[in-house]
Amino acid sequence: MRQKHKYLDPLFLSKLANMDLVARCAVEGFFSGLHPSPFHGFSVEYSDHREYHPGDELKFVDWKVYGRSDKLYIKQFQQETNTVAYILLDSSKSMSFSGEGPVSKIDYGSFLAAALSYLMLKQGDSTGLVLFAEGVTSQIPPKSRRTHLNMILAELQHNRPSGRTNLAGVLHTIAETTKRRGLVILISDLLDDEGDILKGLAHLKFLKHDVIVFHTMDHQELNLDYEGLIQFEDLESKAKMRTFPRSLREKYRQRVAEFLSDIERSTRKNDVDYRLVDTSKPLDRALMAYLAKRRRMM
Repeated sequence: MRQKHKYLDPLFLSKLANMDLVARCAVEGFFSGLHPSPFHGFSVEYSDHREYHPGDELKFVDWKVYGRSDKLYIKQFQQETNTVAYILLDSSKSMSFSGEGPVSKIDYGSFLAAALSYLMLKQGDSTGLVLFAEGVTSQIPPKSRRTHLNMILAELQHNRPSGRTNLAGVLHTIAETTKRRGLVILISDLLDDEGDILKGLAHLKFLKHDVIVFHTMDHQELNLDYEGLIQFEDLESKAKMRTFPRSLREKYRQRVAEFLSDIERSTRKNDVDYRLVDTSKPLDRALMAYLAKRRRMM
């Protein structure tokens, strides 16, 4: 495994002492393999212009631009250009599933949330965290101070999955309570009513949020590679079933493929960025998807 992938490997990350090490190793390992720097175009010194609107302070008018174009433009500084990000991490009981992989879905989702928080706060973006199951269980409002990272990482460190999923209800709650539009990053296994989830995502888009979904699934959920007689138990309803997975595998994989295709098609139709992440794989593809989204927003 290449060195950068070592620091992005979920098994390696699971052996680290705390979320601060997880975040730093994942992000710095990711950077080391990218040329040019992924920070290109995201400088905290970045500034831009926007058209003057009545009521804007004249001291921020760029008179040099006015002299060249005969139009009034306002200098737009860092705090106006940086993004407000809301990281939503599904902490329902279904996220505790780990199959035969190195980490559970909640572990992988927490590693990803930690790395994204580290990356965004390093860029000066206001970043917040929402943990949820049937409802919002914990919420840290977005702030851009570097010390804010400690609060987010501590919350992720002590988070434990519990309760049933009510993803759609949570998405509507976030849409109704967020004061500033920004980037909503959803990390979830999406094990809820598909139509209701899409309505919740559409609500966020209607309010002009940018949305990216990291569909977090275990390798066994995707492939059902078990052998022999297995007893399966629903982590939320506790329903049980004993069966030979081999007899179900073909139809199961077909149904999963249909489900993923429907989700991807529906999110694309609603202009929502979608990325399937397998918890047995390194975090680099998820981080790259975030950077691609962030560039398009600028």
